[in-house]
Amino acid sequence: MKSEPKTPFRCNQLWAGNEPVHRSVEFAGLEASIIARPSGDEEGGDLCALFSCGDEHARVVVADCVGHGYEASKVAQHVHALLHDLRDLENSAKLLTALNDEFTIAGQRADGPLRLTTLVTAIFHRKTGDFSFAYAAHPKMLLWRETAGRWSEIGEGLAGLPIGFVAGESYTEQSVQMAEGDIVLVFSDGLTNVFGQAGEELGAEGILRFAEESMVELKGPVVLEELTSKLVDKIQSFGGSGEFEDDFTLMALRRQEKASNSGGSSLP
Repeated sequence: MKSEPKTPFRCNQLWAGNEPVHRSVEFAGLEASIIARPSGDEEGGDLCALFSCGDEHARVVVADCVGHGYEASKVAQHVHALLHDLRDLENSAKLLTALNDEFTIAGQRADGPLRLTTLVTAIFHRKTGDFSFAYAAHPKMLLWRETAGRWSEIGEGLAGLPIGFVAGESYTEQSVQMAEGDIVLVFSDGLTNVFGQAGEELGAEGILRFAEESMVELKGPVVLEELTSKLVDKIQSFGGSGEFEDDFTLMALRRQEKASNSGGSSLP
């Protein structure tokens, strides 16, 4: 008996941008809250992109292009165009490898952008809850286990060079399983690189500490928009200023209860 041919992996972009945003999204079994702010301009070097890959898969990408303002924005737009061309590569590590090669080759042209970009990308599998991801020198994501009631960093041992450093770099993928109610925090170094009034850098440990405090203060059931807003408020207070010196992106992703999985997407 012949087996059914595998359905081709196809992704459609739901939303992407490098402008200021605070929005909520539901797609392929995930709900998300995103806050992004360029530093001093309408567009910046941080790019966030969401893809729906059929009813059963979701892809997320956060990229941080070196620099600020117009020049960094142009690089982010270039990365976005390459992502659009490569969006149907299912494996996160292969996506990074292909993106790096294309980006590096383009940067070698006289008229091409020659900038480095850190990036994290992940695929969420709706049925299994598998969250498969790869890093290109990007800050590690945090995972909240609803049953354990604690945060932890994910991706131990994963690193990889920034996109655009050298062609031929290979990347590695890892996977964790998200149970219903589990949350993944994705962020750029515009948040980890914030300095306190005493001159100390917040770092990944500070983000983890603020995430722990926020869950205690919010109590359950946590609303994702309140979580992301509270984290940004805490980081602003730590820095002693309402302004951020670098572009930043913060995204919280939560696996929805099965009863909430309608198979569609919502972009309010």
